[in-house]
Amino acid sequence: MTSPARLLAPIALAIAASALVACSGGTPAPDPQPSIPPGITAPPPTAPATPTPTVESSLPAEIAGVDTSDWQQIPVPSGAATFRIPQGWTVSEAAGGLDIVREDGERQLGYAEDVTAGDGSCVDGAGAPVAWRTAVLDRQDVALEGTTGTAFGAAALQLGDQWIVSVGLRPAADAQTPRCPIENIITTPNGAISFGSEVNVTGTGPGAPWAVASVAAAQEYLGTPEYATIRAILMSLELLGPPAP
Repeated sequence: MTSPARLLAPIALAIAASALVACSGGTPAPDPQPSIPPGITAPPPTAPATPTPTVESSLPAEIAGVDTSDWQQIPVPSGAATFRIPQGWTVSEAAGGLDIVREDGERQLGYAEDVTAGDGSCVDGAGAPVAWRTAVLDRQDVALEGTTGTAFGAAALQLGDQWIVSVGLRPAADAQTPRCPIENIITTPNGAISFGSEVNVTGTGPGAPWAVASVAAAQEYLGTPEYATIRAILMSLELLGPPAP
């Protein structure tokens, strides 16, 4: 015999189930969304990085006997020229252009536009006129678009008791028979450009690393790998067009 309680149980379960179905028929509650705390604004979307322009070169990999195939191609800030430097070397912005910096952080060369020559006098680092003499160390012709008669020149300059090595691009005649003042300046369709150890050679300021003890020390420097690197950097210059306005 079945008890009344057992007969009522299925009815109670059916009523409960219908009640659950009725409750579930309403509009579902929205899913909670993350919110930004008051006083804090969402960050703007990140802009895509601007790709670095590729600098083309028409020069061969070997320059003045140095393999530059793995060197960096450096455009100048104005876009008027480009040159190569070894891996590990860097450039930094300087007045009118760039300084070329060796791996140990010492400035070696400079590129500058719109440069001016000195007043034609030979002075020492203090600005006092001194006796001078020069010795040719090296000279090689350089072909630059839009120019003629340009050469790489290396010379030893004596100002008083001090000897200084000068390296840079210069008019070919001046590189052949350097006189004081030595000015590493060439005239190009882009104006007067200096690419060398100093614009006007005095052996002070940015040119201080180029001071040597004697002309013999200057001649010995020509046999070092660093000198070959320096010469290749200077002879890698290419003119691309007028400077940007």
